[in-house]
Amino acid sequence: MSSNEDYTFKIDKLKPEHSKVEIIDNLKEYARVHGVNTIRMRDYNAWKKRIVRSKTVVETFNHSWGKALQAAGLRSERVRSVTPNYLKEMVTAFKACWRQHDSVPSRKRLETYLAQHNYPFRWSSYRVTYGGHLALARMIADVQEGRLPESALYQKVRKIHKREPISSTLRALVLKRDKYRCVKCGASPQDNDSVRLEVDHIVPVAKGGPTVLENLQTLCFKCNQGKKDRED
Repeated sequence: MSSNEDYTFKIDKLKPEHSKVEIIDNLKEYARVHGVNTIRMRDYNAWKKRIVRSKTVVETFNHSWGKALQAAGLRSERVRSVTPNYLKEMVTAFKACWRQHDSVPSRKRLETYLAQHNYPFRWSSYRVTYGGHLALARMIADVQEGRLPESALYQKVRKIHKREPISSTLRALVLKRDKYRCVKCGASPQDNDSVRLEVDHIVPVAKGGPTVLENLQTLCFKCNQGKKDRED
């Protein structure tokens, strides 16, 4: 009788119940039946004709629902990281929609434009990244008029909650550039000792305005308070 001590017991890798090709075909069928070009995981899970759950789809496609949608020729609405190139694509799409309608796009027009051109993002992406499409429109106008650097368009600003303090060096640069006068009314301590100058954000921090020289201006206390009252 031969010895079995040298035998190695191995568990064969279990094959998935459905192949990638079958899953892709199933995703395509969902899109065709529902007339859509993208699919949300919860909607797919609720579909009676799905062949697997979305969790299995994600595991099959390298832990990415977006990659599964792309493999099926569908639009992926989410990305793992928001890169400058991704933001540039968002801004380019928004500007193109703006030119097409010759006016700031409404939410509906923007959604329609993004879907028609199969962009990998939707209106909610602008809300999360810029605080909304109207906030981005204001930023684009500010860049065009020289009040903001173009680089500000390619930074995620939605999660800015705290005001970044203005350093004494930056404050001095702003005052010197504006010749120690309020850019609104021209008031200056040089002419009136009671005038108090303040350094103000042109585009408010709450709306994504960065603390950089191009987005700062000199205002007297009165003009700055008047601006805050209008914003409120």
